[in-house]
Amino acid sequence: MASARPTSSSLPPLPLPIPAPTVEGGGWNPLQRASLYVGDLDPDVTETDLFNKFSVAAPVASLRLCRCTRTRKSLRYGYINFFSHSHASRALACLNHTDLKGKSLRIMWSQRDPFPRKISLANLFVKNLDPSISCSRLEEIFCRFGTILSCKIAEENGKSKGFGFVQFDSEKSAIAAITALHDTMVEGKKLYVSKFVKKSERIAAAEKEKITNLYVKNLVDGMTEDLLQEKFSRYGKVCSVVIMKDGKGRSRGFGFVNFQSPDDAKKALEAMNGVQLGSKNLFVGRAQKKVERTELLKRKYKDAFNCHFKKLKTSNLYVKNLSVSIDDKRLRELFGHFGRIISARVMRFENGTSKGFGFVCFSSPEEAMAALHGLNGTFFQGRSLYVAVAQRKEDRCKKLQNYYVQNTPVLSSYLSSCNAVTPQFHPIYFNFPPCPPLFPPRPTQFKCQRRQMLGPVWQ
Repeated sequence: MASARPTSSSLPPLPLPIPAPTVEGGGWNPLQRASLYVGDLDPDVTETDLFNKFSVAAPVASLRLCRCTRTRKSLRYGYINFFSHSHASRALACLNHTDLKGKSLRIMWSQRDPFPRKISLANLFVKNLDPSISCSRLEEIFCRFGTILSCKIAEENGKSKGFGFVQFDSEKSAIAAITALHDTMVEGKKLYVSKFVKKSERIAAAEKEKITNLYVKNLVDGMTEDLLQEKFSRYGKVCSVVIMKDGKGRSRGFGFVNFQSPDDAKKALEAMNGVQLGSKNLFVGRAQKKVERTELLKRKYKDAFNCHFKKLKTSNLYVKNLSVSIDDKRLRELFGHFGRIISARVMRFENGTSKGFGFVCFSSPEEAMAALHGLNGTFFQGRSLYVAVAQRKEDRCKKLQNYYVQNTPVLSSYLSSCNAVTPQFHPIYFNFPPCPPLFPPRPTQFKCQRRQMLGPVWQ
């Protein structure tokens, strides 16, 4: 009896993509996940290197190495997708803290919810580490207190900086680790273990705490430490006074006064700040570290900088389709009728030949807009000028990306997945004859073929 030809209705359905697992309440459950995060990669690591590394431990479904959208350089982290949670667990256990191109891999479960990372949930700061302690050794020390999500030692030029970070999956485990390990001796050094505090929060806390050390500047050349101590001792007991000097022993115009009591230091700050001493007015403030001063200056001048940058951005014009004979002077003369020009420049190749475009910066956005409307599209030396507001390369690329996303959705979705690498594995093949041709054969040929096919069946 002839075997029945399989029909489309009897074929097994092709496997569909598995939706991302969710957990009731918005949390994340590692038992339902099959994706790993890998960080601290060497800049030269490629997608192929990651696939070859992880496929040894378990079959890899796909992976992505995150890159800068503008330069396409590696951001030194990526994501590895496996077919099951057991495969991902095996890769995590076998490959975490192993080397790839001279760098130790930091592997953890991929967390789609950024909330635990933003609030630094169960994240610990560990310092006073011996240089010989590696990430794997640090994990061994802390793993008995609970499940560790991430473990990292800060490095500089491949050498430990003596501190690191350990993140647990629960606050209870983190507190237990702090209680048991803080002030304990490890490799001959006393560990310091505490909850991780963000840099911005540390600076804010330092501003509020009571101070005893004051910074004094605008000191006259003849000022001595004894005289400075005499001036500040009126407000309380002074522990130490120092005036900073250069290599030749001359005063650098500033120094420090340290009080025994925070209240005395506060009184001295309020009384002496702005007081004229000699020919200069003193500046007295809280002594700060360089990092703190930098952060405060950034916050202080951020709004002013943004306002100035925005104004400058709209005052700068881009001019193209210029004749090769136009130089900076001629470009300035052309646009000078519309206002005061800060700078005018024609861009050139290394051999000095004009590139055919340039930039003109006005003193105000209104003057720039007048020049744009007055000269855009006009003929100058036989060419139609193109004048527009100058844009940074990053802004132009972003606008182009948005344009293509809106106008070519299919192409944009394809491009967005170009970084993903899917291994060349064979899914599932079914044993059935191929589909019939798209164009049916001629009637005569069909009859001939049918007789040839039916002949052996009825014999």
